[in-house]
Amino acid sequence: MNLAEMKSIMNPIRIKIIQELSIKKTATTKEIAQACGEIPQATLYRHLYALMKGGVIQVVSENRVRGIMEKVYGIKANPSQTINANLDRITKDELSTLFSQYLVSIVTDFESCIAKPKVMESIGTNLGFTSNSMLLTDDEFLEMIAEINRIILQKASNPFATGRRLRKFSTIITTDSRG
Repeated sequence: MNLAEMKSIMNPIRIKIIQELSIKKTATTKEIAQACGEIPQATLYRHLYALMKGGVIQVVSENRVRGIMEKVYGIKANPSQTINANLDRITKDELSTLFSQYLVSIVTDFESCIAKPKVMESIGTNLGFTSNSMLLTDDEFLEMIAEINRIILQKASNPFATGRRLRKFSTIITTDSRG
């Protein structure tokens, strides 16, 4: 995956497509369109094509519906793993651009969340953000990350069920210049 393809993942509409497929594991074009809101059908197909071309999603099956073949999509590769596997070839400016796009996607998710009715009445259970600073050795840091990843992977495999809602957990890790 090249930088242009990695950047394309960070598009807000493509993020919604990836989120929908992450929740449901597979989805039809119609289901994806409903998750993406009011976007023209041609625009949706353009985003689906870009994600397929980038190796992020794939057609997992096709269903015949009233004489028309309906495609069912699924995630082909984990976008974060794909990006992380290519970090050794990314320049400082390219990484900064990817990070900026990542922040835009978080702001977009946040704005979408607070626009929903009753979210503001239950902020503690519907959204939150925090920043914590701590002093850790490299080994302590790696141990903490491994533990957090173990918990996230365990919960990320939860199947879709009544009462479960998509909750996005985003992380940013920085180290001061003294380290």
